[in-house]
This record gives sequence, structure tokens and C-alpha cells, in this order.
Amino acid sequence: MSLFKRISTSVSSSLERAVSKVENHDAIINAALRETQQAAARSRVRLARVQKDGHSLNARRNELQTAVSRWTERARGVAESDEQKALECLRRRKECESQLRGLEDSIDKHGDLENRVAENLKKIEDRIGEVSHQRNMMRSRQSVAEAMRVINNIEGVSYGEIEDTFDRWEINLGETEILMGSTATTDTLESTFLAEEDDAELRAELADLLQVDDETQS
Repeated sequence: MSLFKRISTSVSSSLERAVSKVENHDAIINAALRETQQAAARSRVRLARVQKDGHSLNARRNELQTAVSRWTERARGVAESDEQKALECLRRRKECESQLRGLEDSIDKHGDLENRVAENLKKIEDRIGEVSHQRNMMRSRQSVAEAMRVINNIEGVSYGEIEDTFDRWEINLGETEILMGSTATTDTLESTFLAEEDDAELRAELADLLQVDDETQS
């Protein structure tokens, strides 16, 4: 069996075993994350409904408080002219006050429920973040472990076999370079003319520079 085939077979079998384990672990963690995310989604919906109910209760409390004030002012306004009407206004006020007391108790209980739901939702979301972070760390560690496994497999090959492989590689590259004409000699005549032309341009530039200096001094 050739060197590369032995390396390929060894690395492939190791990777298949490791990938199988990683996939199983990922599947378990991902399933747990999906369940937790679904629980968080349900909690968010429930919290939104609880908050909406809380707004309705507070709005009703404001209405009853306004009604108590209104019936009080009406009783005061008609007390001298119509005693019976004033008494009816006070009766209506007492009904509103009774409803308001019951509503205050409901609002307190509702507030406790809203706080519990919000706290549970925060715990769930925190747990999702922790699990996701831990999963990413484990994936990173697994990647490093697989890289080290591949390195160890390659290091298990004898030094002579690796050197032979590099030698054959270099021979192949050398043959290709010769065929492509990359080792062709440089045209010396072309190089000579280019050098002379470059010197001529530089001499002309130098002469211009000296002439400018002479004119400046004059």
C-alpha cells in the first residue's frame, strides 16, 4: 500500500469515528436547545398575555378611581337641593369603592404572576446562552483534537518516506519548469541596450538639475 493511501485510510477511519461521536453529541445538545428555545417562546407568549391583562386591570382601576371622585362631587353638588339623589350618588360611590378594593387585590396577585413568568423566562434565556456557549467551546476543542489527530498520524510516517516524497515533488516541478521554458537564458544584448538607455536618461536629468542650480546662483 502506498504512503499516501496508508495516510488517507488511517486519517479517514479516525475522522469517521470522531465525526460520528461529534454528530451524536451535537444531535443531543441541539435537541435540548430546541426544546429550551420552544419553552422560551411559550413563556414569551404567556408573558405578553399577562402583561396585556395587567394593562387592562390598571385601566379599569383608573376608571373606578375616576368614578369614585365623580360620584363624590355629584353627591356634594345636590346634597342641599335633593337629599335622595345625593344618597344615591353615595351608594354608587360605595359600589365603585367595593369594586376597586377587589380589583386592587387582583392587581397585586397579577403583578406577582407577571414577575414569576418574567423571572422564569430570564432563567430559560440565560440557560440557552450558557448551553450555546458551551456547545461552541466543545466544537472548538473537537476541531483542535481532530487537527492534532491528523498531525499525529502524519508524524507516524517515517522520515525517509517523507523525504522521498519531497524529492519526487521537486523532480516533477523541475521537469515542468524546463518544459515551460522558465529556465531560458536572458537576452544579454537587450539588457545592454536597456542599461545604456537608462544611463542616458539619468545623465540628462542630472544635467537639467545642475543647470537649474547654476541659474539659481546667478
